[in-house]
Amino acid sequence: MRRWLWYAPAVQLSAAALALALGLVARTLRRATHIAITSSAGAPTGDPTLLPVPSPASGYIFQRVLAAIGKDPFHPERRRPGARFQLPADAAATLARGQESRATEASLRLIGTAVASEGGGFAMCAWQGGSPRIVRVGERVGDWTLRKVTPGAAEFATPAGTTVVVHVPKAGT
Repeated sequence: MRRWLWYAPAVQLSAAALALALGLVARTLRRATHIAITSSAGAPTGDPTLLPVPSPASGYIFQRVLAAIGKDPFHPERRRPGARFQLPADAAATLARGQESRATEASLRLIGTAVASEGGGFAMCAWQGGSPRIVRVGERVGDWTLRKVTPGAAEFATPAGTTVVVHVPKAGT
């Protein structure tokens, strides 16, 4: 290059900016590749390169890690579980509904239904093993009120405000 070019203010400013940028890159690379060990107040005052190794957390055992690795989710022979996972609260709610439906079946037996064209109708049912009687939509059987009648099923409202659908048992059951 020509000597007069180095004396131009723009070239000198550019060279200074380039040197500063190279210095910052070198400093960043050094900080990225070297680990600075700092001592805290609770750290031992011996050799600064030795750091205390934390003990594994309770329940974190090497065998558990190996067991998790053994259950490879991408293994070709791995298959979907037979039943879908349910949260414990959902499983408890399902169990409670099942017990409620068994209590319903024990307290009310639906013998048959007749549906009218205007949305009315009646159901023949027996309350707690009593004699069967005809109940029209809006009437009460025990503590329950008949709300809706469909072919083979009747919908009742309980005093608690819940709705219970009782089906006619199939022949032979």
